[in-house]
Amino acid sequence: MEKENILELRNVTKTFGDFVAVDNVDFALQAGEIHAILGENGAGKSTLMNLIYGLYQPSAGRIYVTDREGWQRRLRANSPRDAIAIGIGMVHQHFMLVENLTVAENIALSLGQLQNDAGRTWMEGWKDGRVEEAHRSESSKLPIFRSLKKLDAFRFKKEAAIEITEALSEQFGLAVDPSALVRTLSVGLKQRVEILKALAVDARILILDEPTAVLSPQEVEGFFTILRNLQADGRAIIFISHKMKEVLGISDRITVLRRGKKVYLGPTGELTARELAREMIGEDIDEVERSSNGNRESESSDSVLHLSNLTVLGSRNEIAVSDVSLETYRGEIVGIAGVDGNGQRELAEAIMGLRHSESGTISILGTDPKGTKAVRQRGVGYIPEDRQTTGVIASFSVTENLLLNVTHLENTARWNVLNQKRKRNTAEQLIADYDIRPPIGGIPAAALSGGNQQKIVLAREISLHPDLLIAVNPTRGLDVNAARYVHENLLAQRDAKKSVLLISTELDEVLLLSDRLFVMSRGKLIEATAQHNDIEALGLLMTGEGL
Repeated sequence: MEKENILELRNVTKTFGDFVAVDNVDFALQAGEIHAILGENGAGKSTLMNLIYGLYQPSAGRIYVTDREGWQRRLRANSPRDAIAIGIGMVHQHFMLVENLTVAENIALSLGQLQNDAGRTWMEGWKDGRVEEAHRSESSKLPIFRSLKKLDAFRFKKEAAIEITEALSEQFGLAVDPSALVRTLSVGLKQRVEILKALAVDARILILDEPTAVLSPQEVEGFFTILRNLQADGRAIIFISHKMKEVLGISDRITVLRRGKKVYLGPTGELTARELAREMIGEDIDEVERSSNGNRESESSDSVLHLSNLTVLGSRNEIAVSDVSLETYRGEIVGIAGVDGNGQRELAEAIMGLRHSESGTISILGTDPKGTKAVRQRGVGYIPEDRQTTGVIASFSVTENLLLNVTHLENTARWNVLNQKRKRNTAEQLIADYDIRPPIGGIPAAALSGGNQQKIVLAREISLHPDLLIAVNPTRGLDVNAARYVHENLLAQRDAKKSVLLISTELDEVLLLSDRLFVMSRGKLIEATAQHNDIEALGLLMTGEGL
């Protein structure tokens, strides 16, 4: 028996000027299913989800949703507030959090979205039992909903917000400190807050954009258990991911978008990972070939980065990096795996001169540079973990962001004045080389998808062939083709006798590229080269259980 459709998109199109982001797409989400959406960066996935969530309105076509009483009606979501009221929750690839508020305050704001008429009526129904039992999901009979009585539409109650956050964290296994300021959190912890926000409003339709990007293998399994429980509870989940193994492991059906059009819809398992990739790209993709660097005996003259007993404090004066020593050499990729929030960001920032070291030394090519400018001048490239805050300036054009590097600026200047033709030609070449979409240098970076913003950072940093490249989650949010291109560039750096420090929460990525392997857990660095082929052992080290 076929399940009912809880969400339908009929002939939906979205244009931005002359650019067609979503082109006449039909899509149906069934109640109680996990539906994966695949596509390259710029294929229209995020635009499609933003149409459902009320951030955009269709240029053509209609969207229908089945409400909580079982009636299908046209979705007229002019804002996320309207979508939330009808039971649609979304975890964005670009987080929608207030950086200067705490975790609990952000979740309270999310619940505050339900204070419009539709939301208030529904929540009051939960509180006094007027909602029919058939419409009440098991996971909603939780202490958190009793705590909603303590929330007031006009008065914020800190204790109630903390209580709700703690209950959500415990119920769904997504631990986070309710009192922590969001701006002090790692990308991974911010993602947890976004998921908790969506669960807090009891979303019947849950849109997840790259939800497992920062989880260890064990945490992914735990997260999938949560998704299956939500599925069994009758909730419908849209799962967007570039990880083929996860898509094949968790979804019921798969839709593939290519350049704004739907090119495939079918049950999971009908196509292999390779066949799905071909649908996404339009052609076959070869695997990255990685040749061994041999058993080169490192000499002192080959040393590029040397860390000795390095200790770094975090944003709340806690020890984030604890007595770390490490040396990298020319012609190798040193990989550091780990669950996000274990000191990786602080380590990278300390090396780049962006964060003060409490103790220990950092040496680059035999010198001890002080400050980011001095580090850059020693030939260091940096791909930060958060492209939005430290990777690109959203209001600047694509061209301007591509040249936000002293070396690029010097190469495009003559007599200290930017040569506009050389500037344009440099940007056009980088846009073509890194397949940045849309290929228009004059538009603001904010108009690009997350993956294409990441390509700007990659193009700016890798194209200069630095002696040391620090890459933190360089393929986060990238499709399979773009990720392959990044991997090829990192390997090319290594083959050109450069040094690459790869810090990634993508264990498969670290295993594929690294010559030497380390795991970072609770601020400590553990060498794990010997466990290279033991995924279970690595996962335990990442979560701290194998220490």
